[in-house]
Amino acid sequence: MTTILASLQRDDEPAATASPSPQADTEQASHDPAPLTLAWNFQLPPNAPVLPPLPAEPSLPVTDTAPSSLPPAGPRPEERLSGKESAALPPRRISIERSNTLDRTTDATRKMKLAAAGSPALPTIAEENVPPPRQGTADAKVVGSDEFLPADELDTDLLPTLPGTTKTAPPPASAASRNLGWGLAPIRWGGALSTGLRSYWSDNSTNSTSQVYEARLRASSYIWKPYIALVSGDFALTTVRSQDTGDAASNNLIGTSVNGSGSVNVFPQSRFPFSASLSLADSRSDGSFSNSNVKQSRLALRQNYRPQVGQWSAAGGYDRSAITGDFGSDTVDRVYGNFSNTLDRQSFNVAGDFSTNHSADQTTKSFFLGGGHSYTFSDELQFNTNANFTGQQFDLGTDGASLTAKTQSTQIFSYANWTPSESKWRGSANVRYFQTNSAFENATFDNRTMGGAASLSYQASRNLSLFGSAGVTFDTNNQMNSNESIGASYSGDSLRFGNFDYVWFSSLSASNATTGDGDSVRTINGSLGHTLTRSWQLPEQTTVYSSLNQSITKSRATGLGSSDATTLTHGASVSLQANAGEALSGYLSVSASDNRTTGETTSSFQMLNVQLTGNWRINAYSELNSNLTWQMSRQSSDRNEVVVVSDEFGRPVLVDTSTRSGNTSLGGGLGYGHRRVMGIRGLRYRLDFRANTARDDSRRFGNADAAREQNRATLDLDQRLLYRIGRLDTELQYRIAEIEGRRNQLLFFRVSREFGSF
Repeated sequence: MTTILASLQRDDEPAATASPSPQADTEQASHDPAPLTLAWNFQLPPNAPVLPPLPAEPSLPVTDTAPSSLPPAGPRPEERLSGKESAALPPRRISIERSNTLDRTTDATRKMKLAAAGSPALPTIAEENVPPPRQGTADAKVVGSDEFLPADELDTDLLPTLPGTTKTAPPPASAASRNLGWGLAPIRWGGALSTGLRSYWSDNSTNSTSQVYEARLRASSYIWKPYIALVSGDFALTTVRSQDTGDAASNNLIGTSVNGSGSVNVFPQSRFPFSASLSLADSRSDGSFSNSNVKQSRLALRQNYRPQVGQWSAAGGYDRSAITGDFGSDTVDRVYGNFSNTLDRQSFNVAGDFSTNHSADQTTKSFFLGGGHSYTFSDELQFNTNANFTGQQFDLGTDGASLTAKTQSTQIFSYANWTPSESKWRGSANVRYFQTNSAFENATFDNRTMGGAASLSYQASRNLSLFGSAGVTFDTNNQMNSNESIGASYSGDSLRFGNFDYVWFSSLSASNATTGDGDSVRTINGSLGHTLTRSWQLPEQTTVYSSLNQSITKSRATGLGSSDATTLTHGASVSLQANAGEALSGYLSVSASDNRTTGETTSSFQMLNVQLTGNWRINAYSELNSNLTWQMSRQSSDRNEVVVVSDEFGRPVLVDTSTRSGNTSLGGGLGYGHRRVMGIRGLRYRLDFRANTARDDSRRFGNADAAREQNRATLDLDQRLLYRIGRLDTELQYRIAEIEGRRNQLLFFRVSREFGSF
């Protein structure tokens, strides 16, 4: 703009035929507009180096000379590559320098005319209005539509100099003059208002209906950019009006609770991040199964540390989980820590935790201390050692009496592997120590074993392998038990029959075991088996594998506890592996096995296993994912004798092995989602099926995230239909679950309106 105005000014001036009078020049100068110059200040980075000043520009002679005869500003063309210039100009600053040169030329022309007429030079608009630069700042002119330069690309040596001034290096900026700009960090906030109707019924309780009103507020921000700490919070106020069927005394009960969560992460991207989180939950407002008010609180603190130099790291934390309801309270407290380090060829780690679980009927205390060390002597020889010390204490309350049971165990296991790359030999060795102490009332049980073993194998050919092992063990009474074994295995070459692959295999081994009393048992084992496999390549990168196998094993023992047994094993499996890009990836397998043993003892064992894992994108709006395992087993034995095993407290338990038993388990989850039901935009459907039929006592041993076993659903089917219009959400939930063999159902309808930007 300055260049355009200056050119318009020169075009409007009449051609000079004689020297104008001083008065005329003064009047003309007072009416002509001065060139427009914009000025802006920028803040240099706190650690920006102080640049040396540029040499002052040479004075212009006060003569009436045409603008074209003026010397160019800045380095002359012959000096641009001579090293005399202060710095090379970036490409996008060239246009600014050219504009500044024309501006200085225009200003110099006007000043020479005024000086020739005897009038003082008039200051430009920029000279009148621009305040003196502050410490740590510099001035720059913005000409035309050229973009503003980033502060990290600015160089004081390359900035234009105002006419009649010289550049000087700015003094160093002090801490007080940096203008830190204290203030409140921006807060991202939002929330929701919701109302819902909840109906719950169970096989062992009366039906209940509740009206749930909730106001929720969420916020997140940071402390001291660049994010010394990140903070977030979720606060909700819930009011419930409930009515139980058949119980007039409990009608129109009103309950109010506060729930939500908050977290803070201090130095999240540093070497020593710290995180803290607190959450409060109410079963009446989150779609949980409960006919009473069950509240949960969860506190988690964690500190990590990693040095700037070195390869070690450490972490520690504290967890607390409390559940309260009509059953009383169930609280878990856990303190844990770990340390690991790597030094050249060796590494080691130490970890430990201590936890307590307090409930209405018992108190459990558990501790764990373990460590490991590994040393790589070479690529062929490695050493590893693991050790741990654990203990539990159970305080049981039954009928007003208190019973205490304690158990402690110590285990040390060290092993070495020798795997030379250019040899047919392979070897390994280990030493171990195990000790357990159990006490229940006035009874005490101690057990201690220690020993070592070594094994060596030789790959004689592609098909033949030889192996041998030896070991020794000392028991609680310091009696020595030893065992030795030697054997060979042979696998035939794969044979092709059409589309089938056939392989046969065999093995033969002999072993001897000697007790501390001098008794010995000598055993000979032989096995023979074969496998038939086939695969099919289907479209869409899908492969089906099938396998049939059969084996027979003969075992004969002489000496102490002589026996003779023959085991026949059959197995079959079918698996499907799909990997059709992003649309389908998964694995489905079905396997079955049958083992039957005859001889002096007769037994059988059958198992059926089905596993489904994968992700299937049905179309653009629907998707199915699964990680589900179903297993059924059955066993029977005609061995008419009683064996002794130990329970979780170390107490001996008598078990009759002549019984028949079976077990069925289901674990994992299955999910289905559709983002546009019946073609209606915003209408979504979600199905979640979760199963865990195995017993879960991990909360008793310090797992703060585990649910109470009495309130844990073994089978859970959760269906939700959601519809959203703008910020208005509606949700219909139907959930059915099996808890301790009883069927529970929940119907929940909720409408919520969101606000804010969270």
